[in-house]
Amino acid sequence: MIPKPWRFTAIVSALLALLARPVAVSAEPARAASPVWIFFTDLGALGTPGPAREAALAQASRRITQRAVARRAKAARERLASGGGAAGIPSASQAPLDIRDLPPDPAYVAAVAARGGTIRTRSAWLNAVSIEAPAESLDGIRKLPFVAEIRPVASESRNDAGSTHAPHDAGSAGAPGTPDASGAPTGQDAEFNAGPSYLQIDMLHVPEVHAMGLHGEGVLVCVLDSGFELDHEALRQLEVRGQRDFVNGDDDPSYDPRTDQPTQSSHGTSVLSTIAGFAPGKLIGPAYRAEYLLGKTERIGSERPIEEDYWCAGVEWAEGQGADVLTSSLSYHDWYRWRDLDGRTAVATRAANVAFSRGLLIVNAIGNQGPGEGSVGAPADAPGAISVGAVNGIGAVAGFSSVGPTYDGRVKPDVVAPGVAVLAVRARTYDEYSRWNGTSFSTPLVAGCVALIMERHPDWGPEMVRDALTMSASRAERPDNRFGWGLVNARDALFYPFIEGTITDETTREPLRGASVRWEPWGSVDSLDAAASDSPPRGSVETDSTGAYVIPSLPRGSFRITISKAGYLDAAAGPYEVPPNLGDANVALRYREK
Repeated sequence: MIPKPWRFTAIVSALLALLARPVAVSAEPARAASPVWIFFTDLGALGTPGPAREAALAQASRRITQRAVARRAKAARERLASGGGAAGIPSASQAPLDIRDLPPDPAYVAAVAARGGTIRTRSAWLNAVSIEAPAESLDGIRKLPFVAEIRPVASESRNDAGSTHAPHDAGSAGAPGTPDASGAPTGQDAEFNAGPSYLQIDMLHVPEVHAMGLHGEGVLVCVLDSGFELDHEALRQLEVRGQRDFVNGDDDPSYDPRTDQPTQSSHGTSVLSTIAGFAPGKLIGPAYRAEYLLGKTERIGSERPIEEDYWCAGVEWAEGQGADVLTSSLSYHDWYRWRDLDGRTAVATRAANVAFSRGLLIVNAIGNQGPGEGSVGAPADAPGAISVGAVNGIGAVAGFSSVGPTYDGRVKPDVVAPGVAVLAVRARTYDEYSRWNGTSFSTPLVAGCVALIMERHPDWGPEMVRDALTMSASRAERPDNRFGWGLVNARDALFYPFIEGTITDETTREPLRGASVRWEPWGSVDSLDAAASDSPPRGSVETDSTGAYVIPSLPRGSFRITISKAGYLDAAAGPYEVPPNLGDANVALRYREK
């Protein structure tokens, strides 16, 4: 037992030690200051052929999946056939790997760390690292001869960026098969019964696509958000192919009681359920049978939780894993000036453009800073990203939905989708649901439609998918900076570009079932860039019981159609130019006896 005098002395010594500690602690806030990007001038030793470069490429080849290599090759073929792409999008390489797969020179990174920089992320695409460092260390790092630029990592608070509004109309969505006022099918066709979520997918014509047997099978979707809880009834069927927590540096993006606030995973879980949920009679997402990558890139509860270096790391990871489409609900609006939103300046925008050049299509929320003109955020300004605005249940643009144009005058958003009172799961419950507002929720609905297009057309590259989505939307002929190209129509996007119509009896106006509709080129038809899943330059289809027909996914050009049916005189129509879609190629046949 310690004698009392010595015990008193020990206590006093401990107190004096505690009082002396602020000297050590005072340096910590400086190190924990806002992170910065360090951009390098070149690739250093990796920039020239040699053992170091070969070793780095070999390491990259182990990180880049064969699925990613195949998707890159498809995008490169598409860019080559189309003669290039939009301004700001890097050219697509014909090689499986290129210099953008090389990490920043390890010697450069080590030199930054040696001068007091704590490495957060490394970006091969940007040839940069993000770090935390006190101001005096940044002065030393800035003097390094291979440092091209130092700039702060963009960050936004969720309240400022406006990814969501508070949930409302909470509670159970009802029992499977129960009738409701949504107009959804009920009873025995349980798989297609979306219950209270019916309106949000019906406005996008998703039930029609589901009825064709398409639900996202074979498509790999990445969701980047605040974290994910998968024990809800609507997410238990989810096929998860990979997970990563970029905030805490591990492979578990779920709620972590050691570091996370209780609401950390709420937003991400609800967003995920909007695209992937499956609880018949309650909630059905557009792509509930796709495969998923889940990335946690946001820290809830801190002053500035959405930091773009984690987001960029998530995008590079998803691309290397072979993702086909990525849905993201963040928006950097307050951080960047409007002149930075030109499709090529913001760091997140540059990453989105590289992703597009490699075949990864990013669907991103335009933001909730509307209705002021030019309120678009990054990376929604990227030419290669599909930016999504929000509408209500009657198709009017939501007051909070951000508005274009970009600084360089391009129309944004690209499309709109339901973003008011969207039904989603309530995180950390088993069977509870909430309704949410925000472009955070219109975005995954559109990403789900993209997955359906990719399922039907696995040979389409990202440019064709984006064209089909936008040019088949409700305002394709008159896009503007509130609606973009309009409300998405998943069914029409699958068939883009198409000719469709109805064949009727000239006298009775009754529809004619089983009429043959033959099409053939009229003049030149560009079939060189046609994909294998497209219709050939000539062929035939038959009308259904309503007299309707559709000739889907035609090559670009002019076509003439000839209609024939037993007992009727043949009739011809056209020529019809596609694209765009032509939805009123109606023909009336004259009965032969007359």
